[in-house]
Amino acid sequence: MAVHAQSKRQPVKGEPDAAAVLPFRFYGNQIVIPAMVSGSSDTLHFIFDTGTEVTILHYGLAKKLNISAKQKAGVTATNNLMLKVNTATLNVLYLGKTKMPFLKVYLENIPEFRTGPLVIDGFIGIDLLKQFVVKIDYAQQQLVLYNPGTSMEFAGAQVLPFKLNFRTPVIPATIELDDGQTITGNYHVTTGGDYGLLFNWPYVQKNQLADRMITLGSEQVQDLLKTYDYVNSNIPALSIGNKQLRKVPVSYCKDVNDDGQTMEIAGAIGYSVWKQFSAVIINYRQNELYLQP
Repeated sequence: MAVHAQSKRQPVKGEPDAAAVLPFRFYGNQIVIPAMVSGSSDTLHFIFDTGTEVTILHYGLAKKLNISAKQKAGVTATNNLMLKVNTATLNVLYLGKTKMPFLKVYLENIPEFRTGPLVIDGFIGIDLLKQFVVKIDYAQQQLVLYNPGTSMEFAGAQVLPFKLNFRTPVIPATIELDDGQTITGNYHVTTGGDYGLLFNWPYVQKNQLADRMITLGSEQVQDLLKTYDYVNSNIPALSIGNKQLRKVPVSYCKDVNDDGQTMEIAGAIGYSVWKQFSAVIINYRQNELYLQP
């Protein structure tokens, strides 16, 4: 769903107590942060997504960075399918002034992200940043990392506890349909998702959503394993905590089912929703999500 687009990088705003402040730009609707690797003077560009559970590096960079591929390991693709890929270890990854030593990365070929004005070198997600309190500051266009012991105040933010499905945060949210009915379900927090809501197909079937929403269009999306056909629509409202958002874009696909083992997962909440907050803060150690208006 990504569009090859680039926005200008903004100057870093003051965050004196932060472990790192990383200005970000956009690749379509996905956040891209800069990073550096020991032994190279080049700045690399990683998509940050709370729905990504491992750190991924483009396979073609292994030789350039002088790192050796090791044994294959499993990485989760759509529908919780496991794809075996090579792994490697980076001596040090630098995120601003913060060093991440001996970082395990999964080597994947991502040619679809290697063209256009902004070349993507990989993906950074939960496994790397869960040790921090992570603030996605949409207003200032920067990603801020705090050490857990840092004194922090997020003025006006509502706090939502979250659960984990595997390692991805899950929160409750309520949708309103055209007939006025409301349905509450559990949703993955997927800040890099190029959508508003993405429903799991069993949830669509259970609640007969395909028959209760007007189809506005369709599109094909290439994943790691295959091409998926998505149907696009919208719903009158989505409520997260005490915040209600109107006319939210939604999608579903018969081949998408990222359900949980211990809980029913209705789907995932993506960028089109999160961008409507000035900041989204994730405290992985306390299992808390902060939403700043």
